[in-house]
Amino acid sequence: MARTILAALLPAIGIAAAWLSLERTPQALDGLVVAALALVPAVVPLGARRICACVAAAFGAAWIAFGTQPWELLPFRDERVLGPVLRDAANGIVDFYAVFLPFEAAPNPEMHSLVLCAVFGFVLATGLMVSARRPLAAAGVTVAGIGWPATLLGGQAVVVGALALAAALAIPLVLRATSTRTVLAGVVIATLVVAGAAGTSSATTLGADAALDWETWDIRGEEREASDVRVIWDSNYEGISFPNEKTVVLRVAGPATSNYWRTTTLDQFADDRWRQNLYWLEQVDHDARELQRPQLLPTRAERPDLWLEQRVEVEALVDDHLAAAGTPVALDARRLGTVFVLSGGVLRAEKPISQGESYRIWSYAPDPAPRTLARTPVRYPPAAARFLDVDGRTFPEFGSEGRERAVARLFADPSYAAFRRHRAMYDVARRVAGDASSPYAAVLALESWFRQTGGFRYDESPPRTQGLPPLVAFVTRAKAGYCQHFAGAMAAMLRMLGVPARVAVGFTSGVRDDGEWVVTDHDAHAWVEVWFAGIGWVPFDPTPGRGTLGGEYTFASGSEAAVAALRRGELRRTAPDDPTRVPDAGDLAGDASSAAADRTPSLVGIALVLAAAWVVLLGLGKVVLRRARYLSRDPRRLATASRRELEDFLRDQGAEVPANATLATLQRAVQRELGLDARPFAVAAAQARFGPPGSVEAGASRARQEARGLLRAARRDLSVWARFRGLVSLRSLRTAQSS
Repeated sequence: MARTILAALLPAIGIAAAWLSLERTPQALDGLVVAALALVPAVVPLGARRICACVAAAFGAAWIAFGTQPWELLPFRDERVLGPVLRDAANGIVDFYAVFLPFEAAPNPEMHSLVLCAVFGFVLATGLMVSARRPLAAAGVTVAGIGWPATLLGGQAVVVGALALAAALAIPLVLRATSTRTVLAGVVIATLVVAGAAGTSSATTLGADAALDWETWDIRGEEREASDVRVIWDSNYEGISFPNEKTVVLRVAGPATSNYWRTTTLDQFADDRWRQNLYWLEQVDHDARELQRPQLLPTRAERPDLWLEQRVEVEALVDDHLAAAGTPVALDARRLGTVFVLSGGVLRAEKPISQGESYRIWSYAPDPAPRTLARTPVRYPPAAARFLDVDGRTFPEFGSEGRERAVARLFADPSYAAFRRHRAMYDVARRVAGDASSPYAAVLALESWFRQTGGFRYDESPPRTQGLPPLVAFVTRAKAGYCQHFAGAMAAMLRMLGVPARVAVGFTSGVRDDGEWVVTDHDAHAWVEVWFAGIGWVPFDPTPGRGTLGGEYTFASGSEAAVAALRRGELRRTAPDDPTRVPDAGDLAGDASSAAADRTPSLVGIALVLAAAWVVLLGLGKVVLRRARYLSRDPRRLATASRRELEDFLRDQGAEVPANATLATLQRAVQRELGLDARPFAVAAAQARFGPPGSVEAGASRARQEARGLLRAARRDLSVWARFRGLVSLRSLRTAQSS
């Protein structure tokens, strides 16, 4: 028994260590307990007792891995137990090839469960082979158990190979030894092999991995080499320092106006810090093509005329992230090799891009006017919920009914004791922007507070406050920090107010020189991105004196119109029927514009009358055309008329709806563009068009009622300008002629 345990012990430790290395913060206790359970059957005599031991150990491992009680796994007891467990296993296997490794266990519980299952399975197989005195088979299972996670993780090949070799050698050494001294010698030799390999490889692999790890945000003098700048992306509130001399890291040609060059996004706020939590969408191999669209990207992003082309040349930046403005939508990767497309519009190359390499990239970078943002309806699709999450709790949407009561319950729940430390930051957000009439007004109020009126200052070595989370201390006490403090605090406060937000990191625009933007290591920066329905992610910058943007929607560009509107109280909550107005340059002209209008020549007046008449005739023509479709007694044609009316509305509002759209396509378009559930309409229309003769009339009637209900709900959320734009749009008429 003792010899069996000693022969299987080192392979078990090696297998557990290899699989747990896939986790950024390994839960070693779980892995060791599961490995110990897997070794138990090896010391139980052959026969029924060993079979019972295997079953009992498997139940115990499942309990630890999936949080399931052992008796809940009994066959035919409850299919709702085995079903979720099998789905978790399938999801965990797929995630290993869709998430960058090592992964965080907390947001990926299925992957952690699969790690424990792999540890149990390989250790159990190794132990049984050792018990049967089959050293070669046991060594093969050990090498496979240690080598498989190495193929997933990549890097540190020498260490993993040495670990597998040592564990495999230990098995025959121990089993064939004739004395205890020989057994111990075999274990010592195997251990020395691992230690030696780890020492020789540390300079070639571990150092490089640490330098490129995105889990820390820091630009320090000691990280900089002669011609390389290594930037590590993640939240760090301990202080930063820039080198005395600037080093050019990127040159960007193409855009005429300034943009932020984003490298990645920090989407998850947990344990008082912002972290990257992205998932894999696709990969591009030596190709030039459009990229798979991430969730929450509006339909207009598919229009090439709205894309921004950039030619990026890497100078001294050592990083595998691709820098680009806005959200990348197309890429020429023929010089880069394999590029991974991640959620949120983040691109990572298989290896750091070499100095002197360049690439072409096209982005969707919206530049809306303040009035457009102020009148954007509050419609957040389900995919936006993850951007309302703070420390694992999802806050209700901005302006939703009963929102304050729901937030109060979140903070009052005794099981969320650690979560209540964020209450002080939420109270400040409510005081600064709680009476805002729209998400844009709330964003503008917070940005102004951080940049101008809140008493904050930029400090790369901020004071430390004991006893409080770093961002809470920054907002309530210190009021001194750098871009990570400002962006992290503003994004968290917006989420608490029910506005989808995240932290973006990369570089400010740099300096324009001879037709290209020259970006240095001193331009490294973090800012906030806020999601607006129909527009997408829009950048805002709360850091005083750091941000530069060409658009007028942020204080970073010095938009005097928006500043004046906020100070006059025009962005505060108004009467329910009074839409929020954000003045532009024309609004600030005041009486001068009115006086000029009084002196308008009569020719202009005639043109305005003709334009008004054309609008009226166009609107009446569209109404007559749509009503004419209902002049039929055929229920199928009536259902088609309802579908066409809904399609025309979407097209006139700028949505892309194919001429041959199916009911399922139309249902998804309504959900994506309007945030409304069109499933009842789709079911009724399908019944009218494809159902039995006795049910088509009822289906047609219900389809028309559902379509009208959807249109009424959509129009209630539209501004007057949006309704007018839909009225004069010719998109639906062009589609009607083509079909």
